[in-house]
Amino acid sequence: MAEIKPIKRSAALSPLSREHHEGLLFAWKIRQGLQKGIDPERISKFTKWFWDTDLQYHFQKEETILAPLLTDRPDLKEQLLAEHHQIRNLLNTVENDHSIETLKKLSDVVNDHIRFEERVLFKFIEDTVSKKTLEEIGNYLSEEKKNNAVWEDEFWLLKA
Repeated sequence: MAEIKPIKRSAALSPLSREHHEGLLFAWKIRQGLQKGIDPERISKFTKWFWDTDLQYHFQKEETILAPLLTDRPDLKEQLLAEHHQIRNLLNTVENDHSIETLKKLSDVVNDHIRFEERVLFKFIEDTVSKKTLEEIGNYLSEEKKNNAVWEDEFWLLKA
């Protein structure tokens, strides 16, 4: 079996990749909560908090900084925006419909979307965007203040 090596990310896109790590943890925490039988409404409150404190800002950065770089690949731009739209819709649904199925779908879609961005979208940008533009992106992203909000209800750590 071939060893899976981590993706070497350019310094410019590293801040977004670090946020992707938080997004993967978000998806994992939802799955953990569901596996442990946590009340779906409790998990839904966490999804709303994560959207409000993290994910909406992450999407905004990608849509304003990265999407305009995809003029040569409208398919990638369309997928980026369509998946963001799908995740927003799922988050809106979860807020009112605390179903296990919707939470599971949200977790899966977020996970798959991050994998697409890391493996396909970011690779394309790193391979095609000028070093100067990448540097400008990196400078902008590195100047942002980190959100240090913490969700206190660690339901994903509870014993099953």
